[in-house]
Amino acid sequence: MRRSLGLSQAELADRAGISRQSLGTLESGRHLPRVDAAVALAGVLGTTVEDLLAVGPPRALHVLGAPLADGQAVRVVQVGDHHVCVPTPGPDDGEVWSAPDAVVDDGRVTLLPGADTDGFLVAGCDPALGIVAALGPGRGSGRIVPVLASSSAARLALVTGRAHAAVVHDVVPASPEHPERVHRLPLAVWRTGLAVPEGAEAAFDAALAGTGPVIQRDAGAAAQVAFERALLAEGLTPPSGPLATGHLDAARQAAATGTPAVTIEPVARALGLSFRTLEIHRVEVWIDVRSSDHPGALALGELLGSARLRRRLAVLPGYDLEAA
Repeated sequence: MRRSLGLSQAELADRAGISRQSLGTLESGRHLPRVDAAVALAGVLGTTVEDLLAVGPPRALHVLGAPLADGQAVRVVQVGDHHVCVPTPGPDDGEVWSAPDAVVDDGRVTLLPGADTDGFLVAGCDPALGIVAALGPGRGSGRIVPVLASSSAARLALVTGRAHAAVVHDVVPASPEHPERVHRLPLAVWRTGLAVPEGAEAAFDAALAGTGPVIQRDAGAAAQVAFERALLAEGLTPPSGPLATGHLDAARQAAATGTPAVTIEPVARALGLSFRTLEIHRVEVWIDVRSSDHPGALALGELLGSARLRRRLAVLPGYDLEAA
């Protein structure tokens, strides 16, 4: 309700004369407000006390549309009227886990003490999203919350209202097909292809001949589509092989097993792997126009054009900022 009015938790709490912590517990459904607080909140929100108190804990919505089990710890970001959930620990968390904001209970979100659901959720596969988030605000509605997702999954999250923005990549010079009502911001250009440990380069030819196993990505991932296009040009179909959850997971599996992996050059070079280019891709950030005035969108737009971000990306291998 407050989101439809463009209010953050802090703004609503200030207008209603209550603490932000109290508002957080009310929105989570853990406590009912005092009568005077309920009247003040209803007045600010333009509703009745009866309708205000009829709202229970919000429903949990997985950012990528997957089911959420009861008891699952999640990070939570408010996207429109949805409480969008990101399970934690997730496939991109490694050995350092993110702090959960809530737990799923009977399909609903029960917020944990101190949880902050304000933020700007960006789904995508670019490892540099972590750098972008680290350079942005640490709390509040300007906070950038990155979520690991392939380009196709990120696009779906964006168009279904489960993400404020998506990071996608596809071939250059042709731009990727994009939905209406998105703002497109350039990020970088990188190469997609195959990676193997140094000394195992002969596996490239076997992979592209369809005769050897390849660590691959989910259907629709832009790097996977590039690999399949290369095979299709030779009249071949993708060989067998395990699926990776992202570019970094694919490269790590290649480093550990010696099996070629579908990934991107920045990740391959960061891990000291040999790389065979298949396509050159432009990386873009797509922002839903309905979120264009969101503090997180403004923070993200400022960061993408800033020297402090570009200087950090420039020292990473495989990022071409000038071509973007």
